[in-house]
Amino acid sequence: MKRFFGEIRENQAVIGGEENSHLRNVLRIKDGENIVVFNGDGNDYVCQIENVGKIQTIAKIVKKQKNKALPKKQITLYLSAIKRDNLELVIQKAVELGCKKMVIFEAERSTMKIQKEKESRFEKIILSACKQCERADFMKIDFLSFDEMLVDFSKKETKLFANERQGENFDFTKLKVAKEIGILVGCEGGFSPKEKAKILKINPESISLGERILRAETAAILLVGMVDVLSEN
Repeated sequence: MKRFFGEIRENQAVIGGEENSHLRNVLRIKDGENIVVFNGDGNDYVCQIENVGKIQTIAKIVKKQKNKALPKKQITLYLSAIKRDNLELVIQKAVELGCKKMVIFEAERSTMKIQKEKESRFEKIILSACKQCERADFMKIDFLSFDEMLVDFSKKETKLFANERQGENFDFTKLKVAKEIGILVGCEGGFSPKEKAKILKINPESISLGERILRAETAAILLVGMVDVLSEN
């Protein structure tokens, strides 16, 4: 069944905007067909279409069930601001790989400024990624300063810091019992010595991703993917 984002009202689902246009004009779904609707609460609503309209579609809820693709762990990705296209790619993949939250912050060597006005664009990417991977909850995005990020990161039960050239081997099997995991990745230019000293002061696991220096977006996606699989998220 096709999946759509919509509003849940008692025993009905209402689908509007771009979702309704896609349902009506692209997929050409008709009255009587079954679809799945989600609203971000972690549930899937199996619905039967009652009326496909130009502005909105009304569907009757047949069954409510817990979504099977919900992340099992609280994984947060902390990423220094990188170029927009690369940042959007990481957001998409973080959703698909089961991150519950992503924190974007500015570091001393960040080449891009945080563009909070792009938040609506990021929300569209998150929605599209949720439909792709069949999640029924939305990854949260926060925009913090470096110091605010560090305070938040320090509270995580397991803290993984992608420390290029200076990282060590880490026993990733430990992640099976971890419930709250933070992953910290720098921007294209890495962290300054001053920033690294601040990060290391909170005693994170200093992770090496090998001898090859990876691009920021590659390191972020790789590390999130490793954590997702090895923590059984």
